[in-house]
Amino acid sequence: MRLAAIYERISDDREGRELGVDRQDKDNHALAQREGLTVFGVYRDNDISASTNSRKPRPEYDRMIADAKAGKFSVIIAYTSGRLTRRPREHEDLIDLALGHGISFRYVRSPNFDLNTAQGREIARTLAARDAGEAEEISERVTAEVIHRAERGEPHGGPRSYGIAADGRDLVEHEVAEIKRWYAHVLAGGSLSGLEADLNRRGVPTATGRGKWRAPVIRKILLKPRNAGLRILHGIEYAAPNKAIVPVATWRAAKQLLEDPSRRIHHSGPARRHVGTGLFLCDRCDVTVNVTYGPTGDLKYRCMTCFRQWRAEPLHQYIDSTVEGILAKEDARQRLLPGPAEGVDLQGLWAEAAAIQGNLAELAAEFALSRGAVKAALKAGMDRGQERLDEIQAEITAAGRVDATSALLAAADPVAAYRAITDVSLKQSVLRSIMVVRLGEPIRGRAAWDATKFLGASRWRNDERTWGEIWAEAGL
Repeated sequence: MRLAAIYERISDDREGRELGVDRQDKDNHALAQREGLTVFGVYRDNDISASTNSRKPRPEYDRMIADAKAGKFSVIIAYTSGRLTRRPREHEDLIDLALGHGISFRYVRSPNFDLNTAQGREIARTLAARDAGEAEEISERVTAEVIHRAERGEPHGGPRSYGIAADGRDLVEHEVAEIKRWYAHVLAGGSLSGLEADLNRRGVPTATGRGKWRAPVIRKILLKPRNAGLRILHGIEYAAPNKAIVPVATWRAAKQLLEDPSRRIHHSGPARRHVGTGLFLCDRCDVTVNVTYGPTGDLKYRCMTCFRQWRAEPLHQYIDSTVEGILAKEDARQRLLPGPAEGVDLQGLWAEAAAIQGNLAELAAEFALSRGAVKAALKAGMDRGQERLDEIQAEITAAGRVDATSALLAAADPVAAYRAITDVSLKQSVLRSIMVVRLGEPIRGRAAWDATKFLGASRWRNDERTWGEIWAEAGL
């Protein structure tokens, strides 16, 4: 009994559209029956290209090759040789498979040839070159059409983007309002996990109206150039067919922030739950404290250096009441808002960054061909250029960020806005912008609550007075 594997694939090219998987399956099984083969298994990759330009993995194809090498079958059936692959390198792998493992190939609509003979291999390589050329021609035509549409300011089609209507031009106002709020949230220090929880709690529908929001999806939407009225193809910026949802500076700042390698990317894991984590400092050791739980389950903060512990609940309550009391004062804006920032020439920064990137590319090309002292000099120049590029990117990011406290004070009722914060990261951003919390000697047993001891040397930022002096002046 001879066993055969059937491979089926459908992609976006003309052949793929004409040959649905169901049609391939029927004809492939018919071929196996005519050849007297028993089907070992069907390996199916749907909507994945096999051209030289595609970088998508084909998991079922890879699994089939592994099974062939393991000797699980001796024949591979496909509708055409192009359904298997259009990459000349992979055709060479198929030749190795035939020579090393005795695998033969049968096609419904392509000629069959024996890869164990020189003539068969010559035919296979000729067909592989033709298939690769056809795929590259299709890719060139598609790319040219996409660029032509971008130059004319026409929509490129595809699924509807959140915030933009199905015609690719008009905006969906209630979704636009959400997107603007997301940018403000992230640039003020809020987390994607906080947005995910908030959207699902409020029952905000997705673009398709199905399923729940996930942080990676929100991140993907925020990174779309179309939100800034841009379309970027091969590094060139075109005007998008839709109006901008946010300023370009806001989009660039969010992009820089979200793509920062040091930022922990949320993958639907646990979000930060306690406001003091990574924020409160041990006054004695000058390190941030961790969260722990007492014997009765009460939350505590613990210094992992000196092992002192502080009850969390009274600390949370006192900080909240203090911040709310300050926010309620008439001079809250004067007391808490940062001073006026100097103007930032974003266009100049972007132009300088583009020039540096071009210079770095040229230096890198020369560096690869150089030796000795010349190579060292080029390396030093590249390091200086990268250092300045990092500085520029930081300036661009800072220009688009939102000061968390400023955004809070812009609300009609700052106290209510503060109480409404559910994202721990955003609340931390507010506290971090206006205060330093250093935990002093812990309160023992049933000793009376004394914030001046409990909070140690904590101070409001940019204010040399102690907390006690500020509270006394504010009547708190």
